[in-house]
Amino acid sequence: MAEGPLTARDREILQTLTHGVRVLTLGQIARTFWVGSNGGVATARARIEILRADGLVLVERAPAHPELPLEEPVIRWQPSEADPDYAAASYRLQSRWTGHPVMTTCISASRKAANRFGGHGGRLPREIERSHDIHLARVYLLYRLRSPELALGWIFEERLRGERKQRRERLPDALLRNGASEKIIEFGGAYPKEKLRAFHRYCSDRELPYEVW
Repeated sequence: MAEGPLTARDREILQTLTHGVRVLTLGQIARTFWVGSNGGVATARARIEILRADGLVLVERAPAHPELPLEEPVIRWQPSEADPDYAAASYRLQSRWTGHPVMTTCISASRKAANRFGGHGGRLPREIERSHDIHLARVYLLYRLRSPELALGWIFEERLRGERKQRRERLPDALLRNGASEKIIEFGGAYPKEKLRAFHRYCSDRELPYEVW
């Protein structure tokens, strides 16, 4: 089957999936790349099916926690500031998981797309990663909408792993790099306070500002 030409929107989606995040849901794609259009989800689904047929994306329906309405970080910290209130932050993180898993259409870049766009791809998130990766994608899309100039410096975990393959250290979910400055971005899931404390210590030791969403 011959490949069809890629539209500018196709390229944006594939660029996001190979350089920004591991997965996007169909709903995230529709509301981000078909803003204001009638029948956005149906249109997005049809276009994603074309990309799947061309071998550029992987698609699956799988259970995931309903997307949380993230709008701002639970913790935003800068070096020289006092330690955050770990107990209060942990409570906020853990108390938000009230929904039951729902079947969700997940889209990831294929290895073919990764090679074509010089990025990462080739697998869908594992079950244990799925809800986490969907919510990290939400954070990325918020940055893309609100601060597109900062989103250009978004470096996600897969790229960081390549940069730091000679160093044995934890990898943050993403890094915002703006010239010489860096900020760590972490999706906090349901972190207990001890995990937040350990994460803070990692960032504080390196004098890196961070956000926990």
